Amino acid sequence: MINKLYLFILLATIISIGIAYFQYLYKDNKTKSKLILFGLRSLSIFLLLLLIINPKIKKTKVETIKPNLVLLVDNSKSIGKLNQKTIVRNLGDKLKSNSKLLNKFKIDTYNFSDDISFTDSLSFQKNATNISKSLQSIQKLYKKTNAPIVLISDGNQTYGTNYSQTLAKHTIYPIVVGDTTTYQDVSITQLNVNKYAYLKHKFPVELFVNYHGNEDVETTLTISEGKTNIYTKKIELNKKNNALKVDFFIPANQVGLHTYKTNVTRIKNEKNTLNNKKSFTVEVLNEQSKILIVSDILHPDIAMLKRSIEHNKQRKVIIKSTKDAIKLNDYQLVVLYQPNKNFLKIFTELNNSNKNSFVITGTKTDWNFLNSIQLNFNKKVLSSTEDFIPIYNSAYATFLTRDIGFENFQPLTDSFGKIAFNVPYQSLLFQQIGSVKSNNPLFITFEQNGQRNAVLFGENAWCWRMTSKIESQSFEPFDSYINSVIQYLASNKKSTHLEIQNKKYYYQNETVQILAKVYDANYQFDSNVKLWISLTDKSTNKKIKYPFALIDNEYEVKLADLSKGNYSFKVYDDARKNTSYGHFTILDYNIEEQFTNANNKGLVKLALNTGGTVYYPNNLDQFIDKMVNDTRYKSIQKAKETQSPLIDWKWMLGLIVLLLSVEWFIRKYKGYL
Repeated sequence: MINKLYLFILLATIISIGIAYFQYLYKDNKTKSKLILFGLRSLSIFLLLLLIINPKIKKTKVETIKPNLVLLVDNSKSIGKLNQKTIVRNLGDKLKSNSKLLNKFKIDTYNFSDDISFTDSLSFQKNATNISKSLQSIQKLYKKTNAPIVLISDGNQTYGTNYSQTLAKHTIYPIVVGDTTTYQDVSITQLNVNKYAYLKHKFPVELFVNYHGNEDVETTLTISEGKTNIYTKKIELNKKNNALKVDFFIPANQVGLHTYKTNVTRIKNEKNTLNNKKSFTVEVLNEQSKILIVSDILHPDIAMLKRSIEHNKQRKVIIKSTKDAIKLNDYQLVVLYQPNKNFLKIFTELNNSNKNSFVITGTKTDWNFLNSIQLNFNKKVLSSTEDFIPIYNSAYATFLTRDIGFENFQPLTDSFGKIAFNVPYQSLLFQQIGSVKSNNPLFITFEQNGQRNAVLFGENAWCWRMTSKIESQSFEPFDSYINSVIQYLASNKKSTHLEIQNKKYYYQNETVQILAKVYDANYQFDSNVKLWISLTDKSTNKKIKYPFALIDNEYEVKLADLSKGNYSFKVYDDARKNTSYGHFTILDYNIEEQFTNANNKGLVKLALNTGGTVYYPNNLDQFIDKMVNDTRYKSIQKAKETQSPLIDWKWMLGLIVLLLSVEWFIRKYKGYL
């Protein structure tokens, strides 16, 4: 290809010289002006032919790529609490403007609280700190580069995994801000109490008081509601006995939501007193739902149901067999576990009293009896059994549900056969057999003549609760799911077209999350409405309006940075056809304000685990010198070769025009035209 190009250029040279020679020198006097015209014409024709040949010119560009230096700055409230705002800002400015670092590194700056932010603007107003998550986010962004991380922080983390155990690909250099001195401090570290209590009962409270210091100290624990002291206890602590668990009972004498404050008095030389107090709320109820489980067999599912249902302290579960004396009017709901012919009397009373029921089938179920005793559904069973994997139905519309990770749950076991229904129903869960998904129901609800019913086609749901515990580190998601079903079945209230879900109280540093579902006239989820929440601060009567966002077949709004106090809210759509009301309380507890000094130990461990070194504001110059002289971080030179077609050189066309113009003026001047 190169030889052909040279041949074309040689040919263009010969042609251009030949044409010019024929025009100006052939059989003509070789005057000086003719020689100039010959040169001009030869060059212009050659350049024109060269443009037609259009050779590609290679260019090599050398680019220097500097290594990244990631600057990760703590933007949480604890920085302000420790009076380190100015120091943190100055540290960031010095690092970003240092000429030595800029010559060697490309400096990228982020701030973080619960996660990283792609801005270097610092407010120090964030209510939560998750150092481990922020470091993970940085490592994902720079996973293909050797980028050292400079972490400017006090090391105080409010939630997340233990960041000091981070094993990162990147070297982390913490710069510790804040006082590293340990002061005497007494604090309420944990408080355990049920959310609900019952009128005229006493509810238990458990709390832990911790002490950091070397001297023997004495403090007083006080529990109060409003201006009334309910409980008082003197506590003695020292270096050896530095933690104490306190148990006591509080009487529930009045229905409603009650807010209580716990406080331990300040000890001598104590610097931080914010962690000396904590608030909690308890809702006092006037009644309790009783749920009956009837079974003639022993099975782990029964114990699971009792624990899950009684997770809601408003409910009490009674377990009986068909041989026991049973008064159905004493219960709001009857759960029938793997019914057989002995359940005849119970089914008859349920139908006569129009009481709600929850049927659970399995390998011990007498399907001939169950098919004959009720007309809602029918299953033609075979002698074999089958395992059914649960598939969550996001379109379920009777009441609000959430996917708690059903795709990871164990299959349920039941007799194999096809189910036929004689009533309209909705599926909470579908069946999957092996790898084949289907629309066959696994868990259903239906309503007939004012009677609410549910059927779970399979046993061994106890495995679901254990899997949920492993996945989420809590029984809460599974128990809440079961209780949403129980709440629907245990109530005869008319279904609403707008359902909301929220907690009754939040701590001050928490994000308030409120969920909602809107249904049309056929109780199908409606995703085409605009939903709003009007929030009222009861102490100031200030109202704020927020829109809901549609996320995964439910509406969601998140409210952050709310001050302590009681709030009421109204949720409604644009047409005002659906309205629902609720309330919650923001408790006076901001964990970011509980820290009295920097967590120097945690940052030292982090540096050791990642091959870095801990620095402090007063030895910043040492850090800069180390980074500048560190041979692990070098600039990379990359040679980039490009090919540019000659026809893209616009100046060459201008040169041709110029040559022809000069030739024309000379010929005109000499009278050759």
